[in-house]
Amino acid sequence: MIHGHRGARGLAPENTLAGFACACAIGVDGIELDILISADERVAIHHDPCLNTELCRDSNGKWLEGATPLVRELAEGQLKAYDVGMIRPGSSQASRFPLQKSVAGETIPMLSDLVLWWRHLVPHRPTLNIELKSDPRHPDQTPDPADYARIVVDELKKWDLLGEVWLQAFDWRVLQEIQRLAPGACTGYLSSEHEDDATVSDKDESPWLAGFDPCRFESSLPKAIKAAGGRFWGPAFADTSKDRVLEAQTLGLFVHTWTLNEDEEFGEALNLGVNGVTSDYPDRARTVLRSAGLPVALPSHTGGQAVGAEQ
Repeated sequence: MIHGHRGARGLAPENTLAGFACACAIGVDGIELDILISADERVAIHHDPCLNTELCRDSNGKWLEGATPLVRELAEGQLKAYDVGMIRPGSSQASRFPLQKSVAGETIPMLSDLVLWWRHLVPHRPTLNIELKSDPRHPDQTPDPADYARIVVDELKKWDLLGEVWLQAFDWRVLQEIQRLAPGACTGYLSSEHEDDATVSDKDESPWLAGFDPCRFESSLPKAIKAAGGRFWGPAFADTSKDRVLEAQTLGLFVHTWTLNEDEEFGEALNLGVNGVTSDYPDRARTVLRSAGLPVALPSHTGGQAVGAEQ
């Protein structure tokens, strides 16, 4: 499976309707997006807990400077006043994603905006792979896990989407609350074992893992996720290996790794036997999979007749 990261971040503005449309026009199995909760308890699509100065301009077209408000502090109408349709020139993000094309006027969407658009896609609707952004080290940035889960589950029930989406998070506390409210939900347990942004510790208990630390499960991260009730494991690509992938799959988990952007990485992912990848460049992933003789999703759009999968 190929999921477009924040839509197709390498090609179009991240976490925008234009970005999701770009990914679907390429042909993806899923679109990955980040959510936060607004001041009026709306589900907003945005990655950073505070408005990002490299992505956000105010209603006058001026780039935000200095300290910016938390998404949690702004209501829907306030969030939609910001333009996130381009990367700030000269910024680190502009250097990372030189191929991204700006789309003027793209504002921070709500999940409801995405759903209303997504419902009209043909010939198929890619899975909505929803990452719940939350950091247990900064509880002021988001609602507590129980409230967070309640707001998200209520929103998904409103749209009759609980059975059609993936819900993933690094903060496993939120996933535990999701499962309590919606036992049938497809939950994905994200993990990073990098030194600079590790959520899994081999020394102490981690605040991210809701008590399901691998040290309690024979030092096995897949076993910990299985015990936690997860449906899939979302490891950083650097943390994967054939043995770990096989272990997870033997336990009944599928493995969806992130974030792969180079042809060599896609080839290695195939060798490892993962079930899916998330990429800023789903077009590149698609080309590699097709070259390997694997089927890929057809492009989706809001009109048309084609059905099936391409070989």
